[in-house]
Amino acid sequence: MARQDHRKHGLGQAAPAEERLKWDIYDLDFSVRKSRRYHERLCGFYGVWRDWVKIVTVVAGSGLFFLVFAGAKSAAEILAGFVALWAAVDYMVAPDKKAEKHRDLCERFIELAKQIETMPQTEKAYRQLAAERLELEKAEPPCKRLIDLQARNDECRSRDYPPEDIVPLSSMQRVFGYFATFDMKRLEEWKAGRQRQVRTAG
Repeated sequence: MARQDHRKHGLGQAAPAEERLKWDIYDLDFSVRKSRRYHERLCGFYGVWRDWVKIVTVVAGSGLFFLVFAGAKSAAEILAGFVALWAAVDYMVAPDKKAEKHRDLCERFIELAKQIETMPQTEKAYRQLAAERLELEKAEPPCKRLIDLQARNDECRSRDYPPEDIVPLSSMQRVFGYFATFDMKRLEEWKAGRQRQVRTAG
């Protein structure tokens, strides 16, 4: 959980409007900064992929030239097949375009975070920036859930949240979450258990 629910007093009465607005702004700020971290992670991932594509293409191309020159026909055919497969994967994934897309979204979320930092604490200002947040969501590609949770954990740590609020992602989830979403049942069970703890403590 990102934070405990501060919207209710101990007797279950609704919190004053000023307090609700404060936590609405807090939630918006958390969400925007988490999204900035999310796109920063993906921009870095696809940027590294793009760079390795260039390196492997150059090295493989040079190797292919020397193999052909040396008359190693079988090795040259194998390497040529590898280069063709590598080029096809690069074309389908388009890491350069994805890195650029996530870099642009990261910068836009940074700008929105700056606006939240200086916004007047009013309902009108909150609604305006919340609407801008929704507009940014429309431009986002489908969410990679495990990377989103990593970004959430990063933001929680930056705000000194206790360890029990950090989602227990496995090493496999942190590494392969860029490619697939898996083992979510375990995380949902953790979330349900954490919510019960918070309700009991409240």
